[in-house]
Amino acid sequence: MEGSVATQDVNIGRIVAVSGAQVVVLLHGGSAGANEAQQKLQIGALVKVNVSGFVVFGIVGGLSIPVPAHDNSTSEYGLAEVELLGECHINGEQKLSDFCRGVSVMPSLGDEVVPTNQTDLSLVYATTPLTSVRVGSVHQDRNLAACVVTDDLLGKHFAILGATGCGKSCAVVTILRAILNRFTHGHILLLDMHSEYASAFSDIAENLDTTTLKLPYWLLTFAEFEEIVLGGENNDRGSMAAIFSDVIVAAKKIMLSDSKLRERVTPDMPVPYRLSDVTRLIDEEVGRLDKTLKSTPYLRLKALIETIRIDSRFGFMFPGIGVRDNMVAILSQFFRVPVAGKPITILDLSGVPSEILNIVISVLCRMTFEFSLWNERAMPVTLVCEEAHRYAPREVNRGFEPAKLALSRIAREGRKYGVSLCVVSQRPSELAPEVLSQCNTIFAMRMSNQNDQAFVQAMLADSAFRLLDVLPSLGNAEAIAIGEGVSVPVRICFDEIPEDQRPRSGTAAFSSAWSEDVKDEKFIETVVERWRNQGQ
Repeated sequence: MEGSVATQDVNIGRIVAVSGAQVVVLLHGGSAGANEAQQKLQIGALVKVNVSGFVVFGIVGGLSIPVPAHDNSTSEYGLAEVELLGECHINGEQKLSDFCRGVSVMPSLGDEVVPTNQTDLSLVYATTPLTSVRVGSVHQDRNLAACVVTDDLLGKHFAILGATGCGKSCAVVTILRAILNRFTHGHILLLDMHSEYASAFSDIAENLDTTTLKLPYWLLTFAEFEEIVLGGENNDRGSMAAIFSDVIVAAKKIMLSDSKLRERVTPDMPVPYRLSDVTRLIDEEVGRLDKTLKSTPYLRLKALIETIRIDSRFGFMFPGIGVRDNMVAILSQFFRVPVAGKPITILDLSGVPSEILNIVISVLCRMTFEFSLWNERAMPVTLVCEEAHRYAPREVNRGFEPAKLALSRIAREGRKYGVSLCVVSQRPSELAPEVLSQCNTIFAMRMSNQNDQAFVQAMLADSAFRLLDVLPSLGNAEAIAIGEGVSVPVRICFDEIPEDQRPRSGTAAFSSAWSEDVKDEKFIETVVERWRNQGQ
């Protein structure tokens, strides 16, 4: 895309300081055009400077009047702090080349600064049509599409951050739908913590909850299964863990028909085994015990296994008596192979017992990474993590650490193996830094908490990070987008999504609910029934 070098632009000021990638502009008046241009300046506005065969573009990060006038008779001057973004080369025909990030020739003191026009904005915010998708409009000019570069957005991870009620869930829907509308054979796994997204993707998603989810216990590593069974134990946990590991390996060997695989079996290998074999082997060990040895750890371990197995809340992990190797079917369902018109799987985790939620997430994150590792990048997968701060917290020992480790591994190494990460959080300051720091594109929505603002700014190395100063004043469905997934830092107004595609994330309507009384106790009876059956 090319533009022409304009010669009639009105100067709005001159450069009086240059420091790194920032310049300070002394705004000057004198003509009606200059005054009008200055009045249009605001945080996030683009300006340009002609420098030795290049047009250098910058974004306004701050405006000030150092010495305000006391009355109209006293003159005053204004300053604009401009963060330099990139440049366009001016060819021999006085045409501008495509916009490039980075500045080859820095502006000098005294260089004149001029406002940008619509052609300039189109040039700067332009993206490659074949690999980019529209997600909204540019705040500075609503006629300009705000696009994301799909490969850079997904391949290098991204995060959507913002306070409750600012439109994060709608932003997730807008971005994912825009990508899937263009690339219909995608593979997305979305961890839904609050049953929000089933309605938003009803036409293109495979929806799974605890009534339809199949995550058999034999897919868990030993550490994950140990945490489920022995998580609340303090006495004899070490002894029981050693016994548990041995009997699991023995139980796996019973069902394995492949002799070579049987020789290499480990407690972490994802092969089927029967819990009935595990408890039988425990009984056999108790029968062999010398009278001087204690049988308590064995009996306690067996009791804990039986308690978990008959708990209806864990039904998706313990399907019943029959055990079969359905790992291929499970992976096909999770990662949409074949896509069959539904490129996204939504895992509704709201019904998962809180005591094992982190373990389930650990399993899903680990399986996503290992599936991508062993398919050798033939089928890239995107993992969307809602409420990521809950299972990847900044504080150590706040939960089951393997969940955070699995997510951190995807953040650090996933790009190499074709697995991308989308982190969604309302409290970025409580999120593990090793996860957020690997997200090379940030959609920062409204945030009023100063700790959250400071944390996000500290994670960004982009020269236009000062745009984030406006976070408390952003409207709903607006975001500051910074990073690899956008051509330049930009304030985005996300496209409005149809009513039937909105996530179920609205706030309770107290005014209408409290306007009339509940008629009878049948309402409470219904609540109790759902409570006891965990929504099933």
